[in-house]
Amino acid sequence: MDVVYVVEPGDGNEELRYSLRSLAAHLPHDRVWIAGHRPAWVSGDVGHIPTTQQGSRFRNSTGNLRAACEHPDVSEEFAYFNDDFFVMEPADEVPRWHRGPLDAVIASTRSSLYRRGAQATALLMSRMRLDTDGPLLSYEMHAPMVVTKAGMLQALDAGAGLPVLHKRTLYGNMQQLGGDQADDVKVRTLDDGPPDAAFWSTSDAAFTGGRIGVLIRAAFPDPCRYEDGHEDAPAVVLPEGESEPPPAPSETAPASLAERPAVRAPVADWRAYADAQDPADHSGMTKSELIEQYGG
Repeated sequence: MDVVYVVEPGDGNEELRYSLRSLAAHLPHDRVWIAGHRPAWVSGDVGHIPTTQQGSRFRNSTGNLRAACEHPDVSEEFAYFNDDFFVMEPADEVPRWHRGPLDAVIASTRSSLYRRGAQATALLMSRMRLDTDGPLLSYEMHAPMVVTKAGMLQALDAGAGLPVLHKRTLYGNMQQLGGDQADDVKVRTLDDGPPDAAFWSTSDAAFTGGRIGVLIRAAFPDPCRYEDGHEDAPAVVLPEGESEPPPAPSETAPASLAERPAVRAPVADWRAYADAQDPADHSGMTKSELIEQYGG
């Protein structure tokens, strides 16, 4: 299954860089595509579907997604990504998540263009009689979603008249996806810790200057094959007679302490590390709690 990113203009886009690194590290996939703007640093291993982006960010995103669905070389089923989605743990597949009843999500959303888009999408689905078999669900999760090209094109056609179309929600209800209800995983503020999930998302501010951005950058320090100029790290050649280079003094940890695991390490490794620091019982702590308490 392919992965499709819808990307707005801008060559910097460090969120996309680290999203690609997380994808390469943790989620099995076939080809990767960018629909929209492909930054200059992205390698030729990523397919490009160029688009004209002169409307609002909502219309641009919809146009990018339509272009991907109409491209003959994109797989019929693909994982739909935004550039601020991160795969923080090994995952065999993309989960099927929703946020619960759409009317409850609308009621909890502050007045905004985004909220009005949700209301307009709900009204459209009511007119399409998609609400006859149960409550409409919101699929506006800041996490990847598996879609089919044919199904998404049907949704985009049905919602073509809406200036702010909630396309994930329209697609999910038209296809009767069901799935598991979950809290949204987007981190918006500088001080918020990580979600207790394998998939994370960030606001621009949280990624650039927040705690969550520090954790993501620390988890994926090395370039991946989707970045131009990527090379595998060279092998270390030791001088004759030496078996192993000594660690630098600043990297030498006390013998009684376990080495701190990477953020992407499994929860069992973090519990073992916490046990080495503190004799308390850590068996009931989530990975996010362990990172927050012992990852500093």
